[in-house]
Amino acid sequence: MSTTAQSQEVLAERRGGVKWIWFNRPQVRNALTPEVADLLREEVEKAPGEGARVIVLAGKGGAFCSGADLKAASARLGENVSVRDILANHYHPLVLAMTNSSLPVIAAVDGASAGIGCDIALAADMRLISDRAFFAEIFVNIALMPDGGGSFTLSRLVGSGRALEMAMTGCRVSADKAEAWGLANYVYPEAEFEGKVQEFAAALAEKAPLSIAQSKAAIRANLGSATMEDALAREATVQQQLAETEDFPEGVMAFLQKRKPNFQGK
Repeated sequence: MSTTAQSQEVLAERRGGVKWIWFNRPQVRNALTPEVADLLREEVEKAPGEGARVIVLAGKGGAFCSGADLKAASARLGENVSVRDILANHYHPLVLAMTNSSLPVIAAVDGASAGIGCDIALAADMRLISDRAFFAEIFVNIALMPDGGGSFTLSRLVGSGRALEMAMTGCRVSADKAEAWGLANYVYPEAEFEGKVQEFAAALAEKAPLSIAQSKAAIRANLGSATMEDALAREATVQQQLAETEDFPEGVMAFLQKRKPNFQGK
């Protein structure tokens, strides 16, 4: 275990091949500010160079992220700063750092995941949640719309009907419903949550890193307007690249020898 960052509002720590990054503003249920978004992005971007193979984004104090800190944001909205500026220069770069990272990004959601916090969780590659977690696109309550990529991710995860319900009503989606709808990959008991997430992430960190990176890139590329032909062509090209790595024969030999593979990312 090694600590890679210690700031008051963002914490980061390496646990083997897993880098944990925490929102750390429990007094406001980890409400997001532009400064915190920048710190989170920096930690996500540094993870590959630090030797991490998996990123876990979580929140301290029983909440993932309750949304934007409206009190802090209102002080910035004036002649020189707009909502567009905050999104384009702070919140959106965090979302893009997560989706563009070569590493798998897991949102470990315990408690509230609302507003921009919900959208950040949706931008992760997987969501592992506690039994007290919930998701809510609460933007409609302040006459706004999802602005952290939720208009893109929601319908792809739950379908247009559920996505519109969440965006238009601001409804709270409980843990069991989130799993049934496809928002969550797994639900764990709150008392065991962090340990279960680490166990899942550590197992993922032992998988072939180049394969994971290419699978992530290909699947995300196909979320747009790509055709089946585009997907098949990309898969053929990248699969050949992966077949020429050192990890590929190691994986085959480990399978044949019925042992755990030792992937090196080469």
